[in-house]
Amino acid sequence: MASAGLYFSNITPDNGAVREINRLVFKDVLQADRIGSLLNVFPRVFNGDKLDLVGEFGLLGKASTGCSPEYGNDTINTEEKTWALAAWQIAEQICWDDIKGTLVKYSMNTGTDIADLTANDYLDEIVVPRLELAIMKMYIRLAFFGDTSADTTANGGILKVGTDKTYFTLLNGIWKQIYTIVSGDATKRVTISANAEATKAAQINNMASQAVDTLNDMIAAASPALRQASDQIIYVTQSFADALETQLLASYYGSELHWQSLFGGIRETSYRGIRIRVIPMWDEIIQSYEGTTTAFNLPHRAIYTTERNLALGVNGFDEFATLDIFFDQTTRLNHIYATDQMGAMVIDSNMFVAAY
Repeated sequence: MASAGLYFSNITPDNGAVREINRLVFKDVLQADRIGSLLNVFPRVFNGDKLDLVGEFGLLGKASTGCSPEYGNDTINTEEKTWALAAWQIAEQICWDDIKGTLVKYSMNTGTDIADLTANDYLDEIVVPRLELAIMKMYIRLAFFGDTSADTTANGGILKVGTDKTYFTLLNGIWKQIYTIVSGDATKRVTISANAEATKAAQINNMASQAVDTLNDMIAAASPALRQASDQIIYVTQSFADALETQLLASYYGSELHWQSLFGGIRETSYRGIRIRVIPMWDEIIQSYEGTTTAFNLPHRAIYTTERNLALGVNGFDEFATLDIFFDQTTRLNHIYATDQMGAMVIDSNMFVAAY
């Protein structure tokens, strides 16, 4: 079995282009979003742990009766939810013999130590950073798009034919939970008709006339508690943000959104005093893995909620698992391993409106 790492068939050493690893140029890749900016992270969570929510008192205050008032026994509303965590792992190995004829040879040890790559530029500067990026994307993919019953369109699901469904079936993510909640309470959803178009081009083109109304409908459908929340925010796909900007410029006298770049492709603006944060990673997953050859599955999506309401629970001390990198002196193989448990949760179903 080939070693993990670069696909060396496309990179030729000694061809006058590249002799040193640190001269390789990374292709433009959508940077993984910082988990904590999109999800409320709960560390040191165990499967089956309870998340207890504390609400408010109900109505208080009646006409004064003077002395000897009647004392009530009013209570504060509470709710309890249960974390469902699933374990994941990443295990990769690299054999020195697979890469000795590649450009990595310029940074490898020699003699007896030739097999040990653990203190090597190839691992430190190429493999590990790209692996960390892939892990961050894994968190986002599973936390938002995980579905334990996921399947391909050939079997009645939404994944593209040829997609390995096991990369989605680890847990039920935010979108699956939203679909379930909406199925019992349609007031939590605003329908985007452009998503139902038969072709990708029509889905994109027709959204340009619906973005503003969709946002207004989401705001109108929100609960009073959400409208008052100090950390209210609307997360949108890049396609939604593009359509919004196009519609505002074309139909509202040249109105223009003022975007602030945050990090890794994440941008933020505001509409009617509510922050809008665009998540290109959603588009990447939808367009790469959901739908058919002719149309995407619900390419335009938005969630109006609070920053605290969409949660990620992890068993570790933070959301990013530590990579264990070691050299086995018996097998002469270099190993990279990581594992943890994770789960996603919509904490309060009264505190979101979704559009799709």
